[in-house]
Amino acid sequence: MNNKLKCLLLSALALPVAMPTMADSKSVFLDNITVFDSTGKDAYVSDVLIKDGRFFAIEKQLSVPENAIIVDGKNLSVVAGLTDVHTHWTASRSEVSTAMLKHGVTTVTDFHSSPDSYAPKRTWHEQLISPHVVYAARIAPPGGHGADWADERMTRLVASIEEAQSVLTYLDEYQPDMIKVFADGWRYGRSKEDTNISPDALTEIVNQSAKRNWPVVTHTVTVDGGMLAAKAGVSAIVHAIQNEPTNTELPKLMAENNVYYAPTLAVYELRPDKLTRYSKQQIAAATLRQQYSQNNFTTFVDAGVHLALGTDSGIGNTPFGESSVHEMELMVNFGATDKQALIAGTRGSAEALGFDNDRGSIAIGKRADFVLLKGKPWENISEYRNIDAVFVDGKQVVAQNRLVGEQGPDIPPAVPATENIDDFERTDGKTQYGTLRKTNIDYGFPRSQILTLTKPGTSPSNNILNVSIALENKKEPKAGVLFPLSDGSFYPVDASKFKGLSFSMNGKPSTYTITLDSYAGKSSIDVDIESGWQTLNLPFSRFLSENKVDITKLKSVSIDVSGEAEQVFWLELDDVKFTR
Repeated sequence: MNNKLKCLLLSALALPVAMPTMADSKSVFLDNITVFDSTGKDAYVSDVLIKDGRFFAIEKQLSVPENAIIVDGKNLSVVAGLTDVHTHWTASRSEVSTAMLKHGVTTVTDFHSSPDSYAPKRTWHEQLISPHVVYAARIAPPGGHGADWADERMTRLVASIEEAQSVLTYLDEYQPDMIKVFADGWRYGRSKEDTNISPDALTEIVNQSAKRNWPVVTHTVTVDGGMLAAKAGVSAIVHAIQNEPTNTELPKLMAENNVYYAPTLAVYELRPDKLTRYSKQQIAAATLRQQYSQNNFTTFVDAGVHLALGTDSGIGNTPFGESSVHEMELMVNFGATDKQALIAGTRGSAEALGFDNDRGSIAIGKRADFVLLKGKPWENISEYRNIDAVFVDGKQVVAQNRLVGEQGPDIPPAVPATENIDDFERTDGKTQYGTLRKTNIDYGFPRSQILTLTKPGTSPSNNILNVSIALENKKEPKAGVLFPLSDGSFYPVDASKFKGLSFSMNGKPSTYTITLDSYAGKSSIDVDIESGWQTLNLPFSRFLSENKVDITKLKSVSIDVSGEAEQVFWLELDDVKFTR
């Protein structure tokens, strides 16, 4: 390379002055670097040219374009960035993005967002140093796992072919990137199980999703559930099958139907922090499940089932980023080769999500999401941890475990609040903020029931919201109505120019709870409602006494009622607004 101008990586310089050069360049030249391309080939040494965010050429003795960033590949390897097919964004968008990128994860699914939040989150991620985010629409059977929190705006319920068709049509407006179905109701041997989805409903979800090019993955943890998912032709099973040893038919069916297996070993690992919380009986049961899981993993691999990488990060203190790398180590511990584990995390995961024509391997024309590291993780998977740099779309985003540039804030900037929150006059069923009205229901099964209906009030031009509530037979049941102040309650709203909250209400006499939720926390006050219409004016000072809510970063307003088991309530609402 004596005729080539060498340029050190940012990770070698560690100087912020180099950042504009890397960020502004449209070409990156990896000179004489060891390439593991995840296509099935053995590692080889080559030059690699990236132009306009894509792999442009891969061969020895390439010519260097003018103004290209040149990376000396001596003692370095290049591998494709990881894709995590099972992630719950339970922390801020910037926090999760940073953790994932630092560990070489360049594509991440989001299993924790309601469809109405996709658009604002997609916009916000353009302001962050971020991996590619793949948004999954959540579907569950009534009483199924995943439907035990939030409402149907978060997890749509499907029990029949007709409901599957209706829900997929509903989702067309929001354009998810994939579908996650909580198909399996087994709860790890607990006395109470959730509902399984019906075979007809799951098959129709798969068929309807295929028309839209949306891959379908399932929460599946049992052998019977695996049979159901494989027969329906899902793209991937994204949990470990662990209730018993697999039968002989399941691995064959998964291989024949090209069902990928992402066992999320990281979330099930018996880490020390878990063992300190578990009883002896729980440890024994979890140990047995792990034995079944390892046995089934080995059987699936031997049968030729394709592997993908998923972690369930964000659930059960499973850390973001670190778990994605550790998942590959656990695959090796369970019987995969280092090469199989690395391909699972790169090409396998991309194939499971239907993105393999775009990313997941180092090949001409594919997206230049890649990692530069020291070592040979295809021979020793733990050497994936020796990351020097991470690139997304051909731009360097990580150097020496630090972001290249300043990450965006944890919370998006607030937008000014407007006076009218909901007067129930819109014909599309949305609030005056243009958001989807939601229900606020107690957590866990059985769940209280609520029905809302917009109807004429004192005149045909004055609509009101009628709410009927049946509290469930459980401890501390509650239900109510929630008014998001932005789509998906994602962008905060600054209501500091207002003095309080007002609404008109008629309902069954009782004590109702009014809550202001913000990024800083939520505060609630109780109000006593008597018979007949009344207008309540609640100054913000009553909410601020708890010092939890931030009026400049509001997310939603809710009106709830709680009471005794099986109590029934009705209420009518009008003119919910902020007051000056």
